[in-house]
Amino acid sequence: MRYLAAAACATLAVLALPLAGALAQDSGALRIEVVDVEDHPDVRLTISVPAHPDGPRPGSVFTVTEDGAERPAEVTYAESADLQVILLLDTTGSMGGAAIAGARNAATAFLQDLPDDVGVAVLGYDTEVTVVTGFDASRDEHVAGIEGLVAGGRTAMYDAVLTAVELFPEANDDTSRAIVLLTDGEDNASERTVEDAVDALLADDVTLHSVEYRTAFTDEAAIRDMANATGGTVSEADDADALTRVYQDLASTLSSRYAVRYVSAASGTVELAVSIDHDGLDATDRRTITFPAPGDIEAPPDDEEERAEAPVVPPPPTTVSPADGTGTIALIFGAALWFIALVSLTVTLFTPRTRRAQLPHTTLGARGGHRGMTGLADRASHLADQGLRHRGYHGRLNAALERAGIELRPGEFVVLTLCGAVTAVAIGVVLHGWIVAAVLAVLALIAARVVVSVLADRRQRRFADQLGEILQLMSGSMRAGYSLLQAVDAVAREADSPASEEFSRLVVETRLGRDMSDALRAMAERMQCEDFNWVVQAIEIHREVGGDLSDVLDTVARTIRERNQIRRQVQALSAEGRLSAYVLLALPFGVGFFIYVTNRAYIAELTQGGPLGWGLIGIGLALMTIGIVWMRRLVRLRY
Repeated sequence: MRYLAAAACATLAVLALPLAGALAQDSGALRIEVVDVEDHPDVRLTISVPAHPDGPRPGSVFTVTEDGAERPAEVTYAESADLQVILLLDTTGSMGGAAIAGARNAATAFLQDLPDDVGVAVLGYDTEVTVVTGFDASRDEHVAGIEGLVAGGRTAMYDAVLTAVELFPEANDDTSRAIVLLTDGEDNASERTVEDAVDALLADDVTLHSVEYRTAFTDEAAIRDMANATGGTVSEADDADALTRVYQDLASTLSSRYAVRYVSAASGTVELAVSIDHDGLDATDRRTITFPAPGDIEAPPDDEEERAEAPVVPPPPTTVSPADGTGTIALIFGAALWFIALVSLTVTLFTPRTRRAQLPHTTLGARGGHRGMTGLADRASHLADQGLRHRGYHGRLNAALERAGIELRPGEFVVLTLCGAVTAVAIGVVLHGWIVAAVLAVLALIAARVVVSVLADRRQRRFADQLGEILQLMSGSMRAGYSLLQAVDAVAREADSPASEEFSRLVVETRLGRDMSDALRAMAERMQCEDFNWVVQAIEIHREVGGDLSDVLDTVARTIRERNQIRRQVQALSAEGRLSAYVLLALPFGVGFFIYVTNRAYIAELTQGGPLGWGLIGIGLALMTIGIVWMRRLVRLRY
């Protein structure tokens, strides 16, 4: 039952991935910075995404939707000259020593990663706000000013944000403004409040991106209020190297902006979403927008004079709902579940078990489960057992698990299989959607059946290979004066698995009162070994007519060894053919997967080319199935 609980916990952790991944993408990888509906139904957006090392991303990789309906959009790379950035650096006393040195290095790296035509200003703040360099300074002057920063004083963060907003010069509607705020503590010296700072940011359309240099005094709530209200991001750094990486990522994202223009088909309040799927970046950002109602939009006059005299009706206000920051919560939740799953699996695999007195390898004993485990896993297993009994599958599944040597009850096995299927669905949804999820779920169910079958076949082959030595040991024991039951007990003690397990069960069943012949026949049926059936028949005949059973067992053992020798010879001669079959069968799938990863448009000719493509795929699978059956019949030895 410990395995069942650990698997269930791991399944819950995987289930947290779609939510955490989706929300995390929405909160940072792609951002809608500006929404302009003044000329509705013509809508203009400014978005930012991480820069691509090969240059601007193609417009075709972006998708715009309104309430889930895709809209044709024109996407162009925005000029970086329309971007104004203010670096707002914390120079309070708590930033002394290595912290201020790391902040200087990170700010310098940020400037180096920004394009030269981006407008930049640098401010430092402690108890007072200092304009280090203005927008008219050169990059060298910015770097020199940053190098001169020293730590000291208290924290007037809100006053610094208000000063930075006032420092932005006048600009046109296409200009994007951003403040990159570095802070390591809570505000304790401002004359203004966080509400004043948020109002100023929203009034001038300034996006605030916060970088938290984590300390015990960091005021996360206020920082997130300012960033979330403006659609910005909140990043965290614990050391100088992490701080440099955060600043470099911000520079890459801020300088990679795109202008989006499309014709809206909606009115009123709609959910606007912009998505990107390009070269490993799969992200979405959403905003709730209030468009003008149809009655508020006047048809344009036909005559030029009428158009000149027509009054200008101001558009209704635009409502933009920023991201709520729940992506971080979802990521923390998913990480916590993964940690719990890891701990559970570690305890399951490495904690020594206390041996219990039990009947070896019987349904009552070895497969009874861990009785200390209660709760959901126990209940789920019990319900699965009841369902299997009700439908008549319990006995067959129990026999299959016994043949495979899997020490689980049928109900536990079913619950584990369902956990695997649910995990496959979650992974499929994260990777490519519900179709892939359904395929992976089916493959997970098939894999469970295949695993049981493979383990059973492997166990039966090992038993068949051991049978000659087992009979030799039984024959020698009987010549030494042992009875048949004592000889069987010697095998249980001396032989390797799986023979020791099966003969131990035979001894226990016989001592509990089951007839030896019945126990042997049950064992032969369980192992499905044709050679052992002969042994059982020989023992039954001996019990009826008498004679020297040791000689009979020697004869049967000699025959079995000769049969095994022929079987191994056939396997050796057919090994090259079987290996060729495995390679040829795996090759189409491997090549197909490689083409799908490297050039989806090429492989799409089959899947999107209509009935002909799917027909060719079906013919290929049918021919491969025929080949599998043919090869199995060629190498299967019957005698």
